[in-house]
Amino acid sequence: MDTESLLDHEKAEHILREGWQLFQHKGFRGASIDELCLRCRLTKPTLYYYFGDKENLFVQVIQYRLNGFHEVIDQPGPLAERLQNIATKILEYFQVEYNALLRDRTHIKNPENLQRIRAIFQGELIGPLVRCMQSGIDHGELGADNPGILTLVFMGIINNFIGRAGNFKMDNPTLAKHLVEYFLNGVKKR
Repeated sequence: MDTESLLDHEKAEHILREGWQLFQHKGFRGASIDELCLRCRLTKPTLYYYFGDKENLFVQVIQYRLNGFHEVIDQPGPLAERLQNIATKILEYFQVEYNALLRDRTHIKNPENLQRIRAIFQGELIGPLVRCMQSGIDHGELGADNPGILTLVFMGIINNFIGRAGNFKMDNPTLAKHLVEYFLNGVKKR
């Protein structure tokens, strides 16, 4: 089943939510189907009915959680506002650095699943951010640079603060505002 048709099933959506938590905190190899079934109060056959196997579950969880990120990035408005919105969403949806999920790709054996994960990240997050950076360059909001590099710099900044807003006595939107300001203006005294 694809992610959209799964969302019509309450059990499947519950599995996706719990799977997101488990894969983030334990990684692909550390997360067990037994633990997920226990957390969801269901049997392995039920989980396999919806997802087939652990790899497909992982792909579906990534799709479920990243679905809609491109819509936040592609909204019209000033660059700073758009970047702040996506930074807030990343800070709120991820509990651990997103690159941990990307590293887990090395444990995926099915080449089709690897391609699907790349396509999800590219279509929902990376590609839209590159377009956003290019738009910022085109409208004079950013200096002429490589939008791919700007995207990776931006993502690197945000990634380092995932799960850390409380350390700075801030909520995620306030932290996102500060991080976008640093990205756009640097840290020079103004």
